[in-house]
Amino acid sequence: MDDFSLRGFSFSSSASYSIVEELGRGGMGIVYLVEKNCGGVLDYVVFKALKSLDDEQEARLRNEANIATFLRHENIVKTYGLESVKLSDMPEDFRKGYEVKNHPKQTSDLQLPSFHLRRIADPRKGGKRTPGFAPARMPHPRATRTIDAGPVVTFMSMDYVDGVDMAMLMRHHFKLHLMLPIPIAMFIISRIARALAYAHQWIVHKDVTPGNILISTEGVAKLADFGIAAPLSAAGEEFAGKVHFMAPEQLARERVDGRADIFSLGVVAYELLTGINLFKPLSRGTWDENVRWVKSAQARPVIPPHELCTDVPEKLSAIVMKMLEYNVDKRWQRMIEVLMELEKRHLYAQGFGPTNNSMASYLHIFESDFLEANQDDLRQLTFLRNQEGKVALQRRVSREMFSEKGLELVRERKRSPIYNVLARQESGSKNNPTPHNNYPKGPASMAGGSVIIENTKL
Repeated sequence: MDDFSLRGFSFSSSASYSIVEELGRGGMGIVYLVEKNCGGVLDYVVFKALKSLDDEQEARLRNEANIATFLRHENIVKTYGLESVKLSDMPEDFRKGYEVKNHPKQTSDLQLPSFHLRRIADPRKGGKRTPGFAPARMPHPRATRTIDAGPVVTFMSMDYVDGVDMAMLMRHHFKLHLMLPIPIAMFIISRIARALAYAHQWIVHKDVTPGNILISTEGVAKLADFGIAAPLSAAGEEFAGKVHFMAPEQLARERVDGRADIFSLGVVAYELLTGINLFKPLSRGTWDENVRWVKSAQARPVIPPHELCTDVPEKLSAIVMKMLEYNVDKRWQRMIEVLMELEKRHLYAQGFGPTNNSMASYLHIFESDFLEANQDDLRQLTFLRNQEGKVALQRRVSREMFSEKGLELVRERKRSPIYNVLARQESGSKNNPTPHNNYPKGPASMAGGSVIIENTKL
């Protein structure tokens, strides 16, 4: 349509934003819940902001936004772009507590490819023009032209995921002396594997951790925080992240590719199966001390999960062990291989398995302390049936679920969540949650952590 009359026309948005509350903060950033008003239509988004004004951190945030905005996948948190506010326009109390190290420079968007160009170009080697969204190139912060500007506070705008992150979900389970049922946990791993298989066409995430995995109330697992992600061509230039989830080659500051993310996801999967974080330092230390500790831990062989926890299937254990191969050439080579093995060998080997809907149903039941469930929820979870034909909703932590090897490994990790659970049980602490059998009578009844469904022919 060469005569398209609006081609090239541009205008300023009428959207306005109102910060509702702070959702959390990390080492450098703060995350806010924000109400967006776009022409009278209200919605929620999330703003990520830096704790201080610093041109290097500003460039990193801008680089993260450039990477994240072109990733369009169900299992990746959608990023919309950047919004800037003059520091002088911010509330006085905010300005007083805001550290100004260097005045960041406003990056010009003249060099950035247009949406149209990014959409039709496919940068993969040998790739052909496709209708899918792809970046024309991956901008690098040091290669971007800048123009002078006054100090501004830059916010990265992202989709609001109403739900919980994996780290918090695990903590809440430990408080009840529970771990996620294995099929539910591995379903989350498989969805993040899908996200990474897609993202690995262009970038390496380099920071796959439970805190960066979000699960919405609709049961959709999403990968977040591309703050240290890097293009495949520059994936070894920066050394950052959480050391106890890093692959050996990443710790060695070598050039990394998607196989480093496979290792990190394997560390997450191992913790979900056993409650044990393999490489987390046993005591607090400096960055260099933690790196040395993790390197020493990675010099020891990994004990397969099924040898630690008696309820972990051996086939599943083998998949995770191959994710955790120290030798990068012996590891799974592509995330799609991990995904296919998880689905074929475990999740759907017997037919019906977990879905987004069943994940949502489990969260609903868990959040009600297993006191609320309807037949629709339970039908979504029939893949959790045990040998007695009951839907085993609760994977209870106990001494009996661990082998002697497993108990020894737990004892080594004093003050870890799984250690604290077993220690409280052994000491007979009054704070122990007592298993209840007060599941509502009617369409379903509770028996030892399992649900008996009224109609077993589902």
